[in-house]
Amino acid sequence: MAPPAKKAKTSPPVAVGNISSFFGPKKGAEAKQAASPKAASSPSHSAPKKAPEEPRASTPVGSPSPTASGAPGPAEATTTPTKVEVKEVAARITPEKPSPVGRRGPATPMSTGKFHGFQGVKQSSWQQYNGLYKLRLKQLEGAAREEASRRWSMPKSSFLTDLTGFMSFSNREVVVVGVLFKDLKGRPNVIEEYKGSKALLNQWKEDSSCLYTEKDTLWLEDAVMRVELEVSKEHLARLATGFVVALKGTATQAGTFTMSDFCFPRMPLPAPLAAPKKDGPYLALMSGLDFGSDSTAASARGKAFEFLKAHSVQQLVICAGLLPANGDGDRIKAALREINVELPPLCESIVVQVMPGFGEPSNACLPQLQFHSSLFQFQSSNFKRVGNPCGFKLGPMDILGHSGQPVKDLLRCAQLEPMEALEMCLKARHLAPTAPDTLPTQPFEESDPFVMDAVPHLLFSGGHSKAETKWCDAGEQRGTQCICVPAFAKHHAVVLVNLQNPREVRIEDFGS
Repeated sequence: MAPPAKKAKTSPPVAVGNISSFFGPKKGAEAKQAASPKAASSPSHSAPKKAPEEPRASTPVGSPSPTASGAPGPAEATTTPTKVEVKEVAARITPEKPSPVGRRGPATPMSTGKFHGFQGVKQSSWQQYNGLYKLRLKQLEGAAREEASRRWSMPKSSFLTDLTGFMSFSNREVVVVGVLFKDLKGRPNVIEEYKGSKALLNQWKEDSSCLYTEKDTLWLEDAVMRVELEVSKEHLARLATGFVVALKGTATQAGTFTMSDFCFPRMPLPAPLAAPKKDGPYLALMSGLDFGSDSTAASARGKAFEFLKAHSVQQLVICAGLLPANGDGDRIKAALREINVELPPLCESIVVQVMPGFGEPSNACLPQLQFHSSLFQFQSSNFKRVGNPCGFKLGPMDILGHSGQPVKDLLRCAQLEPMEALEMCLKARHLAPTAPDTLPTQPFEESDPFVMDAVPHLLFSGGHSKAETKWCDAGEQRGTQCICVPAFAKHHAVVLVNLQNPREVRIEDFGS
């Protein structure tokens, strides 16, 4: 008889700044809740249901399963030793002291907000992403029901509390609320994508491939179950995973739900603004500045900076593209040399906020942390390093935006134009609906930080091929200005927004 397997001995991980929230086991009730195997009874976007001939595991192949106690027993040590080994390696490679921030110290961001750092990520021995959709539904379900009752004159008995009893109403219309899930038939096989060294070669390449097809199916799910939807081709093409919606329709004998109409959660009105003024001051938006290249963008960038210093611009926000995405060492060094020469004179005149974007030196998953202070060899109180997304208040205006990843990923999953995608995110009150299904993000456990609790006066997205603006009227002389900020290397333009009147937007072009 073989001797019983010994318990692997683990060392407690060492806390290192914000990253410490990723390590360390849960305690008490949290550990038992995280270890409870409810994946089979509770639907998950990360593990969509399949037909019997195409089974899919609810967890990645080769992944260890959590235990109720949070520590491996004798049997688990034999079957899944990698879980313990990973903890030991993490504890060994974690430095005893956090690395220094830099000689000059970090610049204070204008607004820390809920996107700063990794707030909401709790210590856990085994984190899953399916809980993020439940949090999203919990935060927006009430607003979705409120908008549905306002829009559709139906008896209260027609508004179902969950999906379990929808089959009992096959002869009349009812209203159900849940999170959409789009089963993308054009999505690549995850196992093939990460087999061998492919993942190491492709992980930093921006993927713009189209994932949606005419063969896709749309589902609605809540915390109890999911149901397949029968929708028009237009709705199938334009909707995507992650939107919280209220649906009006009828059940079918086949167990599906025929949708006749839908609505997003009710939007609160933006805060009222004072009487608009004609002449500024202005907020400037730029993206994709293409530092370190020999393109025509360099001369146009100089003209743009001179224009900003000479006009009534109060602040400039560079939403992605300050540094070359995935550039080699020489290209990044050249870009930093130009940045450290061109930005200091601009910071003497106006406040400059810089946000990271895809492929730039920050974490890959949203929300992204601010740039490290050691990248910049100058010091100015007007130079602010902020994260992505970024929300702040400037004068009377509430401003919210990101560097473009959520909109670009939504375009992969739905047949939309960039401005249509940004407007849909505003109406759905969610900055990144496809996260974490096709857009990487952190496994938040307390709340979904991308839910818009309040509607901003200005919503922007960076890194697009051209400048686009649209005023989204919310009634009562209020609304939100949506802006797709162009990558300066593609469209040599600066977007100016009147801080007293967000309806007034100017696009200054510095092309030939």
